[in-house]
Amino acid sequence: MSEKAVLRSSSCVMFTPNSGKINITIISLLFLLLFAIGSLFILLLKDNMLLSKDNTLLSKHNNSNYNCFNTVYNTWEVSYNKITIAAVGDINYARGVANHIDTTSFDRPISEVAEILKIADITTGNLESPISDIGSPMDKKYVFRAKPQSITALENAGFDILNIANNHAFDYGLSAFVDCLERFEKTNMQIVGGGRNLKDSLVPKYMKVNGIRVAFLAFNDTRTNFIGKDKPACAPAHEPYIFDAIASAKELCDILIVHLHWGEEYSLLPNERQISLGHAMIDSGATVIIGHHPHSWQAVEFYKNGLIAYSLGNFVFDQKDLMNNLSAILLLEFQSSALKEVRLIPIELITAPKEARPANSLLSDLFLAYLHEGLFFTNTEIIKKEDGSIILQPILR
Repeated sequence: MSEKAVLRSSSCVMFTPNSGKINITIISLLFLLLFAIGSLFILLLKDNMLLSKDNTLLSKHNNSNYNCFNTVYNTWEVSYNKITIAAVGDINYARGVANHIDTTSFDRPISEVAEILKIADITTGNLESPISDIGSPMDKKYVFRAKPQSITALENAGFDILNIANNHAFDYGLSAFVDCLERFEKTNMQIVGGGRNLKDSLVPKYMKVNGIRVAFLAFNDTRTNFIGKDKPACAPAHEPYIFDAIASAKELCDILIVHLHWGEEYSLLPNERQISLGHAMIDSGATVIIGHHPHSWQAVEFYKNGLIAYSLGNFVFDQKDLMNNLSAILLLEFQSSALKEVRLIPIELITAPKEARPANSLLSDLFLAYLHEGLFFTNTEIIKKEDGSIILQPILR
């Protein structure tokens, strides 16, 4: 059982009625009624706890305390249709981060923020390198490959699903890419946006948590890592593929999250293609767009009933520019299919390079100032909370 599941299961209280001889009395009838209610309750729980690695509705949290009586809300009905999703940007356990791990531990780069990630019902991010120990480097300037032990560290930190549709997925060839897919298949985590062929890469990944069906898709808009329909592939951000996949996935889910590896590296603002494509995806049925690739934070826009996070910047990386080392964990709270709260937890890689940590007051204020600058074209209001987190909400006009 994952640590996330263990943390949540600690407050679960399951009630199983005792068996015994039944007398036809008022007390016996009441007992039978309680037995029937309890049995129905358990059947509902079992239905919600289905876990499958196939393309079916599934739950990553077999023992979630939100699926039974819990100490926070006290009643199962109140919390059953709430869900929190945490999202982060680029995760790279290769190059300088790999050297740092050699002198510390595989858990070290994210240990300081792991508890935040574990609170969420679903945690996702962009895996910026294949995880493998085979393959040969491509002839390109930057090539990444993380060691196999990185998978365990990511799972221990609470990750549930990671995007692999990006420009570094093939850095060590097809053998390392496929090996990475196979390694994830042996875990409780999932990979989205990559597969053994084009069709496989476009398959949405589903989860059912707290009675809410969540689907994930992912696409790579960097015009890399697609060499044919019958070859291992990252899902290309070709409009017909995108909109066909969204149309199919939205029929089987309440919330549709789409990862997009897009934009211009080191740009602090989204370009015209990001904005137009992001709007079109929301118009076609996506709920939230999670962007990455620029390595720096970009605007978060409320668009109609959806949300577009154009770039979540770096989560764990070894770059040196200031804005490559300031970002945030994006926390999304849903009530059924409705987005109720958008919260940012500022993080930084400056105090301890190559280690994600909650930002101190000074760095948090710096990130906040940058947020104000980058939201000029959106209808987003920023509210700083006493605990250091930041609430984003639409400005109603």
